[in-house]
Amino acid sequence: MTGKLKLCFLASGSVHTLRWMKDFVERGHDVHLVTFDKMNPVEGVVVHGLKYRFKLAYPTRILDVRRTVNRINPDVLHALYISHYGVYAALSGFHPLIITVLGSDILIAPERARIFRLSVQLALTKADLVHIGDEAGKKTLIELDCNPRKIFTQEWGVDVNKFSPRARSQSLRDKLGISDRYSVLSASSWKTDYNIDVLIRAIPLVLEKIPDIRFIFLGGGNLENYLKALAEKLGVSENVLFVGKVPYEEMPTYLASVDVFVDTISDYAHAFGRIIKRKGGMGIGQTAKEAMACGTPQILPNHSSVNYDLFKGLTYKQLDHVDMAEKMIRLLQDQELRKRIGEESRKAVVDVCDQRKIAENWNDIYQRLSRK
Repeated sequence: MTGKLKLCFLASGSVHTLRWMKDFVERGHDVHLVTFDKMNPVEGVVVHGLKYRFKLAYPTRILDVRRTVNRINPDVLHALYISHYGVYAALSGFHPLIITVLGSDILIAPERARIFRLSVQLALTKADLVHIGDEAGKKTLIELDCNPRKIFTQEWGVDVNKFSPRARSQSLRDKLGISDRYSVLSASSWKTDYNIDVLIRAIPLVLEKIPDIRFIFLGGGNLENYLKALAEKLGVSENVLFVGKVPYEEMPTYLASVDVFVDTISDYAHAFGRIIKRKGGMGIGQTAKEAMACGTPQILPNHSSVNYDLFKGLTYKQLDHVDMAEKMIRLLQDQELRKRIGEESRKAVVDVCDQRKIAENWNDIYQRLSRK
């Protein structure tokens, strides 16, 4: 059936949540966001900000969510990030309930303690539909005892109009000092889970073959001082630019204006004081897909869940800075290879991950699950 729906999202106020909701505001639906984040007004969205309270007030937060959702009385409740908002949604008792799994919420959180694993499994049991971005994630969900018939696999969408080769900016290249030199960009957070140090350790090896190059680090995080000290120790500081976190609106320009994009997140993560192997793998990250849409060639770790039907770039051995350096050198020295990967990547994302097409699919899903 078709028609205007009242949709309620239980989620953080991240750029991905806001982008998701915008699609359905534009389709004329009544869109609500229930969140513990402090939010500025969002055009077309009714924001219900809840007080997080202190950590021991978990039952109170559950009641706050339940009361708010019941007051909104949506046609569909959609929670994003299962180990947090997904659990609150499950305990609200509201149906129909969709839960979107983002990655670390099933790969890391269940490994922390039995209580986290049980809470994730509870949410999976209560959901009417569970959304995951790739087949590797689906396998992990099944290992967590999720009913396979509930699982809906759909790539996250990319705005292929904004993330496009047309976003390339000469003024940004001038600002970054890469107008007349090669450039490599990393956009992962500077946190222990993201293995940024692997890329920094690869830089001296790349400089031996390609001295005229600059490495640009976006993201920001609590390892900033450590990473800067590592670059200084390795003698590569002059070739490194730590930009930090940039507004999401500027990401298309950054991704389209560099020669190579490198991702460092892999099947392995520094978490809870040790290196752990993630269960199931991480798929292709959203930023990597956005780089693909920009026609920028990519280098990813060869983790278990790379969708090679979609991914067209090069891979390196996980946590291996020597192999990473070799792949960067190969790609930077081969202009034709960079061009081919960029063109094939752009086409693949437009064909599979176009946000407009994916939003249309979700509109059909919301209509089908609606209580109307």
